[in-house]
Amino acid sequence: MKKSLLALAALFVIQGAAHAQADRSGPYLGLSAAMETMKVKTPSATEDFGTGTSFILDGGYEWAVGPRGALLLGGIYDLDYVLQGGSGSQGTVFSRDSEKLQQKVKWGLYAAPGLYLSDRALVYFKLQHTSMKTDPEGVRSGAPNFRSTGYGVGLRYALGGGHLLTAEWMSLPSSKASFSAFKGGADIAPNLSWFSIGWMYRF
Repeated sequence: MKKSLLALAALFVIQGAAHAQADRSGPYLGLSAAMETMKVKTPSATEDFGTGTSFILDGGYEWAVGPRGALLLGGIYDLDYVLQGGSGSQGTVFSRDSEKLQQKVKWGLYAAPGLYLSDRALVYFKLQHTSMKTDPEGVRSGAPNFRSTGYGVGLRYALGGGHLLTAEWMSLPSSKASFSAFKGGADIAPNLSWFSIGWMYRF
């Protein structure tokens, strides 16, 4: 009898964990507002180009990994290009004295393992490959001209009914490029970071 009760209890635990995992697994789509900071690395210094804002579309799929683990695979897209009528002529503008950088378009693909601290709260670590189109003022590059492999941490909190609140910090150190009309043609590496808050829906 005792063994039967233990087996029954174990079955309930397993079924409960499987049900919780099924509830967590699925596609998601969200929108975040980001406060961004730009620092530019040159051969001689790292210069602060201040802050800007953007809106970021985020979508992907969440897999449950065990009773508390999760894996997020997805992508992001900066909506500045769309919000400016498809021209992307400005994007997010960062400035230092008389110098300006225009962050026009960026997209990224990411993987983010996470851990549920409770049934509602997920913390995760993110690795993201990002493509950026960042031009000094007066330069119009025809395609993305910087690449980044960045990292970040985030929190998702379930409100119920598939709705989530999100908060995230990301650091995106980029590759190098040079522009003859900017800093005398020296190599620059725009290093973007952001803190974002947003809403997400898990289907």
